[in-house]
Amino acid sequence: MPEDNFRVGFIEQMPFQREFADVVICNSVLHFARDEKHFRAMLSGLWQALRPGGMLFCRLGSRIGMEFERVREDIFVVGDGSEWFLVDEEMLLQITDELNAVLVDPLKTTIVQDYRCMTTWVLRKRRE
Repeated sequence: MPEDNFRVGFIEQMPFQREFADVVICNSVLHFARDEKHFRAMLSGLWQALRPGGMLFCRLGSRIGMEFERVREDIFVVGDGSEWFLVDEEMLLQITDELNAVLVDPLKTTIVQDYRCMTTWVLRKRRE
């Protein structure tokens, strides 16, 4: 594929014009947020790149289904000892409402061998 098809940048400062994509996929990235402010900045970057009617597919660490040791607000220790920003169902549904988005499918969470939880969160951006 041509190099023009690819960009390197920070997720919270997407190197694409606004409403560029019909589908945005964010797989195993958002749980590396430093805190809620950083998480929301990353999510905002993803959301801005999406056209009205477009779909945002996220797979991210959560605490839906397991308990984790909290080390700071929304930062928890997962199975390998690393610290992740973990969401819960309430936060994801609240953000869905704040974005005026529609859940494409109910939240789905996989417990990975009592090590971590990975949630699939799929949103559609409403057409204005």
